[in-house]
Amino acid sequence: MVRTPASHVGNAGSTPAGVIHHQTGLIEALFRPFFNLSFSAWRRIRRKYADAPIPRFVDLRFSTAGLMLSGLQRLQNSLFRDALNEVEIRRPIFILGHWRSGTTLLHELMALDGQLLSPTTFQCFNPQRFLLSGNPRHAEAERPTGDVVVTASSHQEEEFAFLCAGAVSPYEAFLFPEALRDVDKLCDPDVFDPADAKLWEVVVMGFLRAVLHAGGKDKRLLLKSPSNSMRVPRLRQLFPDAVFINLTREPQAVCASTVRMWETMWNRYAIGHPLNRPAIEEQVSSIHERLQTKLQKSARDMPTNRFATITYEELVSDPANTIAKLYKTLELGDSAKLSPRYAEYIARAEARRERLKTAHDSLMT
Repeated sequence: MVRTPASHVGNAGSTPAGVIHHQTGLIEALFRPFFNLSFSAWRRIRRKYADAPIPRFVDLRFSTAGLMLSGLQRLQNSLFRDALNEVEIRRPIFILGHWRSGTTLLHELMALDGQLLSPTTFQCFNPQRFLLSGNPRHAEAERPTGDVVVTASSHQEEEFAFLCAGAVSPYEAFLFPEALRDVDKLCDPDVFDPADAKLWEVVVMGFLRAVLHAGGKDKRLLLKSPSNSMRVPRLRQLFPDAVFINLTREPQAVCASTVRMWETMWNRYAIGHPLNRPAIEEQVSSIHERLQTKLQKSARDMPTNRFATITYEELVSDPANTIAKLYKTLELGDSAKLSPRYAEYIARAEARRERLKTAHDSLMT
């Protein structure tokens, strides 16, 4: 088991700054970050975690916003239903791997291919209405984990859209930390009850079709969410022509970074008290082991042109050649024209991070 310094969190009897607790007031409830859950999504989660004490103002905010979002969802469905039913999802590409294993870097580099299409941050956090409003421009901001700069048009994990639209999702654990113990069960529709499995499929297909409708029906989806690593058999049923890329990284680094990720996200979004450091470490180590086991089992009967594995270390050391090998193995086309873009992307990303750091430092002096 990976151990990291315990100084990053309080003891079991304290509440870290930012975490919602029973004394949360109206002002804090109005201005802290929240996920844009539809009313049905909030109602389902509220029932599921009924034992968690939820402040009245927090419940009111989720319920009020959820009713508005659900109304927009009904309007979006009525206006675009026929068009979305005609959208075909062809040969999607799924990037797999544990959280903090480098999947975001691979996602960003592969997304430089104009033939591929990924959901944006705005789409993933506003699945109920993005076809109505388009994709607005927003200022740059750091991802909560502090390693990536994001905007409304940045590529994003589709898992956030599933959570906001009401499907069962492992990201329920961002709101209710005790759900971390069941993360793998929250990933896999094969272990959901039939009604939840059906709803999950409806949400997934509806969102992905909407992304293609907005971004180009002729494009090929490039999707990245670590939770997909736990549901490969179901994804193969939905998308028989899909291909999968598994990214691995040195386990100790992955687990240590994942522990910090959960702590950071709980400080931002948690309702109730987060797990303490030893409990997080135990759960993260166990999830990592179960995810790897499940991935290995899923890959056993897949042809080599449908499932490929690379390491984070080789991606970082030589992105152009590593991605070129992926393109060749998975028959994705020619990536030679993309090689110059990789270095440009990395340079721009570093410059953006430096600008944010400088702005932050100026505010602190």
